[in-house]
Amino acid sequence: MINIMPASMSGLPRLSGALRVYTGLSTDTGSSHTHDSSELLRKRQLVTKKKTTVEGSSWQRVQEKIRAASSLGTEELTAAFKDLTQCARQIAGDGIDADVADGAAVYLLGVFKKTDKVGQKETGCLKSVFGPFPASVATKACALVSKLTSSMPDEVVASLGTQEREEGDGAATVCEFGQGIKFSLPSVVAKDTDLSSSDSEEEERREVNLQYTASETKPRSHATGGESMAPETERGLDAAWLQQEVGRFYGTDGSTELGLSLEDLSSTIYDFLFSTKSDSELQNDLFELLGFDRFELIQSLLENRQKLLYVATHEPEAHKLAARPKLEGSSKPAYGCQVVIQSEQERVMLKQLRREEKRQEKQRGGRGEDGGESAGFNPADLRAHREAALQMAAVAPRFSGRAGTTGRERYPNVYDKMEEARLSSAFIGGMKMALPDTLTRENNKIYEEVNIPPSDNAPTHVGENRVRIETLDEIAQMAFKNTKALNRIQSVVFETAYKTNENLLICAPTGAGKTNIAMLTILHEIQQHLAQGVIKKDEFKIIYVAPMKALAAEMVRNFGGRLEPLGISVRELTGDMSLTKSEILKTQMLVTTPEKWDVVTRKSTGDVALAQLVKLLIIDEVHLLHEDRGAVIECLVARTLRQVESSQSMIRIVGLSATLPNYLDVARFLHVNPYLGLFFFDGRFRPVPLGMAFIGIKALNRVQQMQDFNTVCYEKVLYQVKRGYQVMVFVHARNETVRTASVLRDHAKNNGDIQLFLPQQCASLGDATKTVMKSRNKQLKELFSDGFSIHHAGMLRQDRNVVERYFAAGHIKVLGTQIYNAKKGAFVDLGILDVMQIFGRAGRPQFDTFGHGTIITTHDKLSHYLSLMTRQNPIESQFINSLTDNLNAEVALGTVTNVDEAVRWISYTYFIEEDPTLNEYRRDLVIEAGRKLDKARMVRFDEGTGYFYSTDQGRVSSHFYIKYDTVEVINEFLKTVMTEADIFALVSKAQEFDQIKVRDEEMEELEGLLHHECEMQVPGGVENSYGKVNILLQSYVSRHYLDSFSLVSDQSYVAQNAARITRSLFEICLKKGWPIMASRLLNLSKTIDKRIWGFETPLRQFSILTQEVITKIEGRKLKIDKLRDMDAKEIGHMLHHVKMGSVVKRCVHQLPSLDLDATIQPITRTVLRVRLVITPSFNWDDKMYQKDPSQVLVFTIPIFEPLPTQYYVKAISDRWLGSESVCAISFQHLILPERHPPHTELLDLQPLPVTALMNPMLETLYKFTHFNPIQTQLFHVLYHSDHNVLLGAPTGSGKTIAAELAIFRLFRERPKDKAVYIAPLKALVRERMEDWKVRIEQKLGKKYVV
Repeated sequence: MINIMPASMSGLPRLSGALRVYTGLSTDTGSSHTHDSSELLRKRQLVTKKKTTVEGSSWQRVQEKIRAASSLGTEELTAAFKDLTQCARQIAGDGIDADVADGAAVYLLGVFKKTDKVGQKETGCLKSVFGPFPASVATKACALVSKLTSSMPDEVVASLGTQEREEGDGAATVCEFGQGIKFSLPSVVAKDTDLSSSDSEEEERREVNLQYTASETKPRSHATGGESMAPETERGLDAAWLQQEVGRFYGTDGSTELGLSLEDLSSTIYDFLFSTKSDSELQNDLFELLGFDRFELIQSLLENRQKLLYVATHEPEAHKLAARPKLEGSSKPAYGCQVVIQSEQERVMLKQLRREEKRQEKQRGGRGEDGGESAGFNPADLRAHREAALQMAAVAPRFSGRAGTTGRERYPNVYDKMEEARLSSAFIGGMKMALPDTLTRENNKIYEEVNIPPSDNAPTHVGENRVRIETLDEIAQMAFKNTKALNRIQSVVFETAYKTNENLLICAPTGAGKTNIAMLTILHEIQQHLAQGVIKKDEFKIIYVAPMKALAAEMVRNFGGRLEPLGISVRELTGDMSLTKSEILKTQMLVTTPEKWDVVTRKSTGDVALAQLVKLLIIDEVHLLHEDRGAVIECLVARTLRQVESSQSMIRIVGLSATLPNYLDVARFLHVNPYLGLFFFDGRFRPVPLGMAFIGIKALNRVQQMQDFNTVCYEKVLYQVKRGYQVMVFVHARNETVRTASVLRDHAKNNGDIQLFLPQQCASLGDATKTVMKSRNKQLKELFSDGFSIHHAGMLRQDRNVVERYFAAGHIKVLGTQIYNAKKGAFVDLGILDVMQIFGRAGRPQFDTFGHGTIITTHDKLSHYLSLMTRQNPIESQFINSLTDNLNAEVALGTVTNVDEAVRWISYTYFIEEDPTLNEYRRDLVIEAGRKLDKARMVRFDEGTGYFYSTDQGRVSSHFYIKYDTVEVINEFLKTVMTEADIFALVSKAQEFDQIKVRDEEMEELEGLLHHECEMQVPGGVENSYGKVNILLQSYVSRHYLDSFSLVSDQSYVAQNAARITRSLFEICLKKGWPIMASRLLNLSKTIDKRIWGFETPLRQFSILTQEVITKIEGRKLKIDKLRDMDAKEIGHMLHHVKMGSVVKRCVHQLPSLDLDATIQPITRTVLRVRLVITPSFNWDDKMYQKDPSQVLVFTIPIFEPLPTQYYVKAISDRWLGSESVCAISFQHLILPERHPPHTELLDLQPLPVTALMNPMLETLYKFTHFNPIQTQLFHVLYHSDHNVLLGAPTGSGKTIAAELAIFRLFRERPKDKAVYIAPLKALVRERMEDWKVRIEQKLGKKYVV
């Protein structure tokens, strides 16, 4: 690790262990560098406070200064400040923070304080910082500033808006850390060198000497002439001397600031001195233990180390440390950050030594202070015992109960250069040295830059024997027909992927060819179902889980084209592309997103057959486990693994991922054998070597920060463009794409560099320019001519396609694009997935020899991104955040029925591995989640028995992906009767929209939407987030075009989730039996889906009709029924468009309309059976409709006395607005059966003999010769037909034999089918099984299971 610390600290900076190992640094013995902890804490608090309040406090100070000097009134000043802040927000852009707005207001004061109009100079100043801005807003701001300045003295005006550059992480004017430090070997005594560390913000100035010098205080010599083996050894250098020396620096009161007693600390230092480490390595450990301010003590210990060793080994009994008192358990903290690894034998020996110490202390009766005697501690003995223990541990069996191992496991297919760094001397104190030695670092007044060059080339021996496609079988050659050979990574994985069923985890850089590895596993699975040259397509399904819909569509095109020659169908199954059951059955490979596949596998009916056919599950971008969506992947894997266990069927799991720090944890989660299925390839295997630069802007003032961002970004872009490369600039928000691209273009023009960015003249440039000029996007047209462009999700699809095409053609040199996550609703740090996706786009294998990625961030975030890219941040589980919702899904599915099963289920996730010691923790989590679900009425949880029972509300929530918090809102506000406005207000309060923020710059547009586009009342108005959601939802239905990019993004997110929530409300009301609310919610759900209000014509659902025609139909209030009765000419004349009359007429007859014909039959006096014949009365179009037009529906409904005159059957389309049909059922001539109907008449029949079975084997099963009268009367319907039978008869009347007759018919007619017998009690089941075990299993040879 490289510690980047401020050089402005008043005391000595603490060197990292990695640097101290190879240096010798000392300080002046006369100087005391012990810092007062309270003083240090106070200074840190001051620095933190300054960082967090710099912008806000500057704007507040300006306001206070103006209030004190201005002649304007308080209210007038307050209004002026508010208006100026609003102008600053509009000029700085949408979505800025409050501190940025405050800083921009101060900046505006500085720009306009000496002028009363917006001139060219002022425009240039604003444009250089903020990019394009509204001229009217600048004029208003100038007027406000003029108003303020005219009311104050000139000397006050001159001091306004003067902002000094404020640096992050220390002032930029001080020397770089370590610049003045001189290095020397410990044995060399050099002249003292003073190093001054100054800072304008610090209150003290210290002079520090970092050079080791000999101590001025020398121990007295007691050497005798007879000790020739160690002539320099002094008798005073014993254990007592060590304790005295330690006491000189820590005091003699018996305690130290490390939480150790003086004796304990001295004993610990003894252990260090007697280790086998060199002086330089030991110096490192001592600095970690004692701290940087104990230079003199560490110097003295190292200088006298050999003398202490000699005394301890030659006079072991005379120089012992005092026996250490027993520590009080865990009441004192452990010192430093040392990790001691001991074998079991070592631990036992140390225990014996401590016991011996106590025994000797008792024998002495205490401790003698004068002679320096201490009982029970002999360094020489301890060292001998330890060496012996290490020798024994070295030859001990590997798994013999040792407490730990010092080596790290190595796996055959892990190519990780960083593992070597873990074994280096820099891997100390729990810190990782992850940055390479070849990095360069630039530190100037504006920014600090850490530049990491491309990694080394991959080892040549890895994958050198590349697999040639021509050597593979015919199926593989068809799938790889345009490929000559697999690349190195694919060749390494080939044997495991193509020839085994092992689960796989492939960790490799972006662009390394992981998709082809997935293809190898797909081909292997296809070969498993190949019989005599024919692929049995109905025996398997392959699921490919892609992280995004766009990637899913790309994978469908890739795999679909390559597998088409094999007759394998590949389809997309996402929120945008739904498939019917028949289409799914005809498809062998489904490409889906994690959420969609989670929904499919959550349903216990309908999709079970699909899940059971899955034989291969491929999960792309497994490192998504670290993101919020990672819990979905955990659920998918856990569900799949449990299915494998319960069904004893094989489902292969293949995980594809970028490089992960804790790949072993992920492999364990996927049940991957690390020796066979784990493949890790680090950055050296990237097809295009990637260089990375991390730049931290030091300015704390947000306006200055924004200006520095633009300046540094332009410098880096210009550097790459000069070298002939194209550049992609990623920003956080959509409006920032336009602003950044415009600022970069203006910088290029002002600096005279615009010629470098202009597209090269060629034949295709003219066509490209014409195409771009046809776009309605004003900014796109303005930027393209200068070689710049923009690309974000708020643009039209055709505009995005144009930009992508011409960037690939090279006509665009700089492309500003956007990373946006509407789910967050705020600006957050880029995650590891975002960074990998961005850097993964640097360099194209077919064109470039290397790529380069640069991240520009604030200085305090520099270490965050360094740790991301150097894999220091492990992939952690996010499962606990959605435990409640996932538990509800499993209960609704039926895979979890009690607490024990839930505890077992959690052990399959990435959250908590299978560990018996964590059972109680898992149980507590499950019980807490069960209580929440029970409170929300999603699950009934019996804590006494531990059983879960799913409810209708829980099942609906699971199927529609509704969160637990939203269900609580539904429980609170959902009523039996609600208006459409009430329903929209309820949907707007869902938890899914909690992150939607109300921004000041959006208020004006939201107010306009509220008054002109909203058809219903909006509770909360524009000030509240749920009011904003309501407004955006209604404006979405009204199809209003939004101006603000942030509102466009939020509206898209709101619309997607509101449609799903409304549909779930419809299902809940349907389950509750609320017909009025169910009908209303269904209509609202279709309103959101179709973006058509109920008062608008349903013909809006036909895209063939123009807006002009629709407007005329609605203006003349032409209803569908009236249009059906009119002919095409009449319609054309009504619309003043004769040709469109026939088109409208055709659309009217294509709008679904049904004829209903109902017949009724009473079953009892309270149950009525209805047979409903549904006939379409519209023109059927196979392109628009998917189901069979003819339908017969039979259902039963309750009836009550006295009978009503009639019931109504109402048929409403699930997808089409305006498609409803009503049928009245009259009860006028209905004759109900008697109140107490008689029993079935028992006919006087001749008893049938058992020979009627016409099967000698069956006849032998019965001891009697004839069936009884009830069995005789039922014999024909049971044994010779498939009709359903309800038999009600007294006990002992032979009902079991009647059931056996039906079973025998099944055996005779469909011998491969199964019969199910259900009994109310276990005792009856056991009784029946004992009987049938003999009669059916043994005599008939049929197998049964209980």
